[in-house]
Amino acid sequence: MTMTGGKGMLDVVIVGAGAVGACLCHALSVRGFEVGMVDAETGDERASVRTSALSRASLRHLSDLGLWPLEGVEPSALRALQILDRGGRGRLRFDSADLGEEDLGAIVNHGLLEGALRKKARALGGPWYRERAEEVTITDSGVEIATKGGGRVRARLLIAADGAQSTIREQLGVPVLQYRYGQTALCADIRLGRAHEGVAWQRFLANGPCALLPLPDAHRASLIWSTADQEAQRLRALSDADFARALHDAFGDHLGPLRVEGERARFPLVASHARYYTGPRFALAGDAAHRVHPLAGQGVNLGFADAHALIGTLQSARSRSTDPGSRRVLRAYERERKAENLAMLVVTDLLNRAFRDNRTWVHAILGTGLNVTDSLPLVKTFFMGAAGATTSRTAHDAP
Repeated sequence: MTMTGGKGMLDVVIVGAGAVGACLCHALSVRGFEVGMVDAETGDERASVRTSALSRASLRHLSDLGLWPLEGVEPSALRALQILDRGGRGRLRFDSADLGEEDLGAIVNHGLLEGALRKKARALGGPWYRERAEEVTITDSGVEIATKGGGRVRARLLIAADGAQSTIREQLGVPVLQYRYGQTALCADIRLGRAHEGVAWQRFLANGPCALLPLPDAHRASLIWSTADQEAQRLRALSDADFARALHDAFGDHLGPLRVEGERARFPLVASHARYYTGPRFALAGDAAHRVHPLAGQGVNLGFADAHALIGTLQSARSRSTDPGSRRVLRAYERERKAENLAMLVVTDLLNRAFRDNRTWVHAILGTGLNVTDSLPLVKTFFMGAAGATTSRTAHDAP
């Protein structure tokens, strides 16, 4: 079956209906673009053990796009972040009160977030293939996607938003710089002995950071424990009681006794960055373009920032009646996003390496650095702004 738009082809075809792809599909469709979606896994909303920390900037972008709040997604306000070094001597607290805001952002269930965004995108009625993209053909005038079921989707622009292991990126021949950390993130729901009061806790340990993120229930938190691969395998095999003891030994008693609830999932940690984000008739977005260490909780926020920039770029081209797939148009998006994404990758990589360093003098410097930063309000405000916690707008932020 062949699907075309009213002018012989669609304006945009998106491969990948995760959070970023679904966001793009909805936002471009309501702005008058003819958009098709290709994704083999587009089930209904299902809760997952993974959570996403949405910055205030991401929440504002989603709101501007008519995608926040989302039905079925219950956010937990993130009012503060408490950071501890390995020895517990260095402390740094980011508090929304320092910005005069109610919160720094929100913690949401990642599975429900993706499902709700897909539901919004599907409701618009554009062509949607629940099939895998098998082949990409690019010509001077457009791009054609052949699906596993024999469908063919033609468009003037292809957006690859099919995740860190993007098959579209591979077919397009885009080189990727990739580094495996030798770390695995363990994720689980944790029952707390004391109410979290909207505070996220993160402690840097010998093998990586351990974080507890507040959930809507005041006595539940989402665990993201990044540790060495072999240690993650050992921890995951422990009984719930033994795992709770290991977590208490690693994290301390800041939130009282900790108890595991439900499954423990694991995700290998990899940093990656595409050599370029755009080419003739295509653009990469989200994890297909970049992936960073989760210690700063910025992965999904970078993806939503990509979506926001790409939407703005395509709207601008449309207002000038310019072909959305032209390389000149797409370069504006790449220039806007590439430097920021690469900077976040470098910063998170350096922090992860520094806090895992076993040299005593490095620990002393890091602990002192946390304490010094904690005593300088202007420096703290700068870091919170860099993480998207501020609400200031720029001229490019128009919905």
